[in-house]
Amino acid sequence: MEWFYQIPGVDELESAESFFEFFSVPYDPAVLRSRCLLVLRAFNHKLRANVPLRNLLEEETRAPWLLARRLLAESYQQQITGGGQ
Repeated sequence: MEWFYQIPGVDELESAESFFEFFSVPYDPAVLRSRCLLVLRAFNHKLRANVPLRNLLEEETRAPWLLARRLLAESYQQQITGGGQ
């Protein structure tokens, strides 16, 4: 999960809302308040299970940010649709 902490600015995030704003993931504040811990727990599990792929020929410098954004959005969607862990 070391890759996640190397994303510039991620170490300054202090709340669930700040994660969603930082990664530009749309969310309903009321839903997030009621399921915050479930969403962040699912996000943490996904972060630990994934590593951004890097192609040395076409390295995407935002690959870690893009992966974290996708994982956060997936974690949120799982919790609001009842597909949580």
